[in-house]
Amino acid sequence: MFLNIMLKFIQYLAKKFIAIAILIWLAVLVTFTAYDCANIYIVVTEGMTQRAAAVLDGQENIALNKFFTSSYLNSDPLLNNNQYEDFIIQDYNLKLRIKWLWAWPWSDSARVVIEEEIPRIVAKPRSQDQEIKTPPPWQNGEKIILLQKRAGLWKIDGIIFKKPLK
Repeated sequence: MFLNIMLKFIQYLAKKFIAIAILIWLAVLVTFTAYDCANIYIVVTEGMTQRAAAVLDGQENIALNKFFTSSYLNSDPLLNNNQYEDFIIQDYNLKLRIKWLWAWPWSDSARVVIEEEIPRIVAKPRSQDQEIKTPPPWQNGEKIILLQKRAGLWKIDGIIFKKPLK
């Protein structure tokens, strides 16, 4: 009789211990997931803003190294083929919206879907005898941002143009 009561008590404690351990594990998982998602959100929004400023201003932006991998910076067509170099950009309005973002804590890569749009670029030609008087439009559309975690830091490693905005 006493042995039966002790066995039931041990089973009760074991079930409670397992339930508490699962809850703690879930809390830790949620915390690390939220931490990674918040870091990715900041890297994507700040990085894409800095990239647009570097492309439109036509200047090398040292801060891009904080947000992008060096391999991507060397291969980015907008940064390397500066189509805005003949213009003095006076004003622009960047609209950036995160459509989907997720990162598992154990993963070293992530994908983010964004909508990037610069609907208006106010510029004037650098020289008076320039044929083209308006700057080329920005590649507005839905884009997939590929991120890699290197040395504990998330960095943008690729941008894939998915479809234009309607």
